[in-house]
Amino acid sequence: MKSITRGLFVTTQIAALGWVSVSYLIAVYATVRLGQPFPVVELSQQAITTILGVNVLKVVENIFEHNDGPVFGRAKEKEEIL
Repeated sequence: MKSITRGLFVTTQIAALGWVSVSYLIAVYATVRLGQPFPVVELSQQAITTILGVNVLKVVENIFEHNDGPVFGRAKEKEEIL
């Protein structure tokens, strides 16, 4: 299950970053080549929200998954395999 979640996280991040990059390229093309300023905010707002939201959720997940203690506590020690 962890590998599925991690794969979805990475896929979502790559897709959102690609979306933002393409939207900036479209805006630059429209401004330079066509001479019409194109607002980038409208193209990439949803992708940026996705990037930030997923990153915040991943950080919160890692805080509670990898720490012991009532609130945050100490980092869990990895078990040694003999």
